[in-house]
Amino acid sequence: METRRRIVVLIPAYKPGEALVRLCRQLVSMGFMVVVINDGSGIEYNYYFSMLPTEALVLNHTVNRGKGRALKTGLEYIHRHFPSIVGVVTADADGQHLLQDIMKVADELERNDGSLILGSRRFDGKVPLRSRLGNLLTRWIFAASSGKMVTDTQTGLRAIPYRMMPEMVGIGGDRYEYEMNVLLSAARGKTDIREVPIRTVYIRGNESSHFRAVRDSLMIYGRILKFGLSSLASFALDFTLLLILKQLTSSLEPSLSLLVSVAGARAASSVFNFTLNKRLVFESKGSAAPEAVKYFTLAGGMLAANYGLLYVMNIALGINLVAAKVVTELVLYAVSYRIQRNLVFREERHSNKMETTITGRIR
Repeated sequence: METRRRIVVLIPAYKPGEALVRLCRQLVSMGFMVVVINDGSGIEYNYYFSMLPTEALVLNHTVNRGKGRALKTGLEYIHRHFPSIVGVVTADADGQHLLQDIMKVADELERNDGSLILGSRRFDGKVPLRSRLGNLLTRWIFAASSGKMVTDTQTGLRAIPYRMMPEMVGIGGDRYEYEMNVLLSAARGKTDIREVPIRTVYIRGNESSHFRAVRDSLMIYGRILKFGLSSLASFALDFTLLLILKQLTSSLEPSLSLLVSVAGARAASSVFNFTLNKRLVFESKGSAAPEAVKYFTLAGGMLAANYGLLYVMNIALGINLVAAKVVTELVLYAVSYRIQRNLVFREERHSNKMETTITGRIR
């Protein structure tokens, strides 16, 4: 029981039901400390919060701020008031996370208190199609942008070590995109990510979920999608210029013609791409000069890689230039995204200063 008291279970709740009450009672009976964030659910849901066990701490957002903000509110409070704990386990309020699975994730945190632990569903059995496809999409997008494969990128059952909590509070995002941002930040910081298999539970087709398919998906994938569009526009410019310059330099020796064409096209498209990525994709507020130095250093490396791959495929292997160009860009896409996100347009940490009143009480 003493082990359980060293871990706090944090539950963000928006318009909860009996499942929250049932889960909190189970957790308290097992010796866990429990913190619940009432994320502006409204007075009609006060009944469920009043039915929570007296040992559970409830923090209240006066208005709905989103799951990400609720998690950050809880993490900030717990880090300040519970300095002797091992860490926090986050769980959802809708009953999809079973007590035994929460205990498994907590036990893994005890054994690996320097790792981010994910309770990963295997998506077996009856799983709503949107959930199955959504996780498959985010899994591959996350792998492409981070270089790491995670089975369940959307899981809300996670364990966060105490020492990592200030960093988690500083990560951007107030709604569902926050959880993806946490994984990207962990991958960027070389944090060890461990997965614990848990049961896949969907209650009545996941109808209790407050996830808004279009809006929240755009927030989760927004930056990656914008980067893709920016890369596509830059690729179109680069490709067009490559073909034009190849025709204009056709009288030169083949390798020299290719070098001049690739260099000229890449130089123009790089300036175009830098402007798009700084202003629209990463929305960087940093000084343009140092970012430009880092970006064009990267561009130089990408140019060398671009030329090398094209030379091997087009000249050495005789592959059609169009096909060789497409393959080359796909190979370099993920590498370029990760380097730009991690080194060129590094994200500034966000303050978690609250704009709404939060009250806490132990009943």
